[in-house]
Amino acid sequence: MAPMYNLLYNIVMDLGCKRANDLISKNLEISRAAARAIVDTGDIETFKKLSEKSEFIFDFIKEKIAKNLCGAVNAGNLQNVFKFTKIYSLDFENFIVNSWVKFANEDLTDEILALFEEGDNGQKAYAAAYFCQINDPVAVEYLEKFAFSDFEPLAQNCALALNKFNDRRLYSEALNAIKSANSAFEADSALCVTNIEADFEKYKYVNFLVSYSDKDAFDALFQYFKNTCSKSFAASSILYLTPLFELVEKGKTKEALEVFDTILGAYPEEISLETVFDFEILDFVKYLCKMLSEDKFLPEDKNEDKNSLKKDCTTQMPAQNAPNISSAYVKRIILKAKYQFNLISREDIYTFDLSKDVKKEVSNISEFLNTIKIDLFKGLEEELALINNAKNAAVEAQELQRERILETFDIILNFGKTEFAEKIAKTVLVAKFEDIISEGVRILKTFGKLELLNKEEILDKIKNPNLKALTESYFSL
Repeated sequence: MAPMYNLLYNIVMDLGCKRANDLISKNLEISRAAARAIVDTGDIETFKKLSEKSEFIFDFIKEKIAKNLCGAVNAGNLQNVFKFTKIYSLDFENFIVNSWVKFANEDLTDEILALFEEGDNGQKAYAAAYFCQINDPVAVEYLEKFAFSDFEPLAQNCALALNKFNDRRLYSEALNAIKSANSAFEADSALCVTNIEADFEKYKYVNFLVSYSDKDAFDALFQYFKNTCSKSFAASSILYLTPLFELVEKGKTKEALEVFDTILGAYPEEISLETVFDFEILDFVKYLCKMLSEDKFLPEDKNEDKNSLKKDCTTQMPAQNAPNISSAYVKRIILKAKYQFNLISREDIYTFDLSKDVKKEVSNISEFLNTIKIDLFKGLEEELALINNAKNAAVEAQELQRERILETFDIILNFGKTEFAEKIAKTVLVAKFEDIISEGVRILKTFGKLELLNKEEILDKIKNPNLKALTESYFSL
């Protein structure tokens, strides 16, 4: 590790002032002296510079900065720490909180409690983090009051602290709100389209449950993910509660794949590419490829059990042998990842503002996907065959099958696989979903294969006047 540290330290970085620059010096005497000077004088301007530039500082250097600053705090300059709370920095929150914890006593706790009551949102966030660290429930009133704050660090710290004190009141409120939303969705499948504002109101409950970190909330959150209009938000939130590999270990491979599929489609516009590390994207792709190579999924010539898509999210499946998951489904997801990350890695517009490590990881994902030897298109038509199961399936299962067929259409179009034209035409002919019909016609038009369809027969299947006009235009152009 030492050679890498030396290499990184040799990179010239200007943080905007001498003390900040001295603080990241690899000379321990200089960096520690700078930390003492900053704390002794309550140098808020230097702390502000550090906070503003923190996204450009390597994580291990930020850890060293926080350690040195905390080490510089003593009983004589402890009050200066309160000056730094005027600037909220998630990266240096540990410096503030650990400094307080180091000298925690009744008087200091009263002072921090007053800050919790009267301070701004950033100061409240620091205070909530402090009460999360000490075994004193005196702040429960304020933790509950600000647990649904719009300021995310404050809400997160409050939820974490309430969990530590085993305060379940707001947890029950949030969980019941999500369950009620799920029941409403089940009663009216169009609810998320007609009541987007109410759906948005549930975000605070999702965030609370994820921050509270009780994994028993997963099933309700997964059901909400399947129902909500904001699937990318729900998917990314769920993974901070229960990561992909943990889902697999718990026998929830199908759930992991549904969430992963959504995450891939949300990159890079809806979900930051910074999360490729948090969500272990590369490792999960490698895992799926390994499972395919070991024939752990159903072969392409065996469709998924028609009833498997009707099962609820609590269905348990062995982690290393995932039944009722077709290899065609997994291949389609890997192809989606390949297309997405190849596009992202070659277009500077998606990566110009990313850190070097994230850019490298995106490149690593793309490179790995391009070296896969598995024939990912073999058997892909089985995903289109889901249309045969959709007619008699439950509403929820029909929607999932519809989404998977449309996703498969996208893969075929994006990779220009004209050899699937006849399969697309067959899907269009038996489909009852009008968007599948219209999208299939569009792809066949792009492939120059419209002769596979009868115009009048297809248009008679579409009742929505706008979609009908759009589909007719494909035949006319």
